[in-house]
Amino acid sequence: MLQVDPRDAVFLYVERPVAWQTFLSAYVFVPDGAPARPADRGEITRWITDRARGIDALRQRLVRVPFDLDHPYWVEDPQYSVEDHLFFHEGSGWEELRGWMAQLVQQPMDRSKPLWELHVVTGVRGIPGAAREATVAVMKFHHSMADGELSTTISRALFGAGPAQASRPAALVAAPPVPARAGLFTSAVRACPRKVGELVGGLRDFRATRRRLLAEREEGVQMLPVAKRPRTVLNQPLGPDRVFDAAFLPLDELRAMKSAVGEVTVNDLVLAVVAGAMRRYLDEVDTLPDESLAAAVPMSIRHRRASESRNQFHTMAVDLHTTEVDPIARVRGIHRSVLAERERLSFPAEAEAAACDVVRVIPGWVIRAALRIGYGRPTRRSESIHLVNTLVTTVRHGDADLHLCDATAVAGFGLAPLIGLGGVAHAIGSVGGSLTINVTADPLQLRDLGRYTELLGESFDDLGRAVRHAFGPEDVLVVGSGGGVAQTEGLALM
Repeated sequence: MLQVDPRDAVFLYVERPVAWQTFLSAYVFVPDGAPARPADRGEITRWITDRARGIDALRQRLVRVPFDLDHPYWVEDPQYSVEDHLFFHEGSGWEELRGWMAQLVQQPMDRSKPLWELHVVTGVRGIPGAAREATVAVMKFHHSMADGELSTTISRALFGAGPAQASRPAALVAAPPVPARAGLFTSAVRACPRKVGELVGGLRDFRATRRRLLAEREEGVQMLPVAKRPRTVLNQPLGPDRVFDAAFLPLDELRAMKSAVGEVTVNDLVLAVVAGAMRRYLDEVDTLPDESLAAAVPMSIRHRRASESRNQFHTMAVDLHTTEVDPIARVRGIHRSVLAERERLSFPAEAEAAACDVVRVIPGWVIRAALRIGYGRPTRRSESIHLVNTLVTTVRHGDADLHLCDATAVAGFGLAPLIGLGGVAHAIGSVGGSLTINVTADPLQLRDLGRYTELLGESFDDLGRAVRHAFGPEDVLVVGSGGGVAQTEGLALM
């Protein structure tokens, strides 16, 4: 039995029926060779079962302490069966698949089982990058169970060329019984006096560390991000429905642009594409603000310090420079903003450690109440929003070496959860040479998703023209239109 890290438990406390904290990662598999014969249900079930039972995280379910008096626990599920998490569906077209996935991400998960599902959709036609009918494997995770990087590691274990190595003989060793809620409650009550003392001491240390860091920042050692951003039509209270679409971009063209511009990353270019699309969309609906918008961009800290948390990232508040008309100037501005945020979040390691120690001893119900109060602000009449306007996550899914039986992955896409007053989220992913900008949105806020997806393509084209104009066509490799797919190595993250 392992207690859930507070950074993971937050995703349980913050979710509501209008904002379930689940996300989807989908992989498009096309049969190898000709004639193509897609695998049947039995073959797929055996393929997944052979690999899934050796992955510890997939066997663990949540047990919550009554009233969230303490953080929940991960326990081995004694009733675990891979087949309980595997679902098959008959597909049709790309549009129908997107609509179904938008509904799937908003369906709550069964908390009595490990928080993952694998939905296999067969016979899907018309997916960009797939030349023929495809099978789509849709992994659904609760965010408390995994972040983007961990979910990718799990997916690659499930769809690797060889079977995963079992960490223990899962079929032979019985799991311990699930602890009784009454016992967990009693333990939490008994621990209250000790945790109160730890909380008082932790708060004292945290405040001292924070005061010292703030003093250093006032001396100009480090700059804080802009606290308030303009509130737009895309920053309203969330409704219950979601819509989803994806723009497919050729990764080799982005790499060529990166080489031509210099001193920027592929991620900077993608952020600039998103910024250009948001700028155009808001201008078309006559609400483009005079101040720049910003994006929440997760930054992995997995290799910084040892941690049991399954969500190991800090969130950067990156200025998108949407007031900048020139696409190249916008890219360079975004690059400077990313570097500044990376430095800011890499600097206060002491404050980070102190904050984690404090959060660890705060009861879950206190965190849950504080988050709900916080996400209730600002009111509808407010003209500003705190720190960011949208979410842009980036996950490298890796080379095009994923397999499902005799089929190979040719593309990937996915849906990110919405939270707070963020009505649009962008999930950037790549499989081989195909990079996708995946858009998950509240249809009450982003009322024309099709147009917004078109604007992502137009923003990409504008950036390409600007780079060719500035640096000359001989310095920029162009292999096709914005929707092409090329087989190259995977995307290097920021």
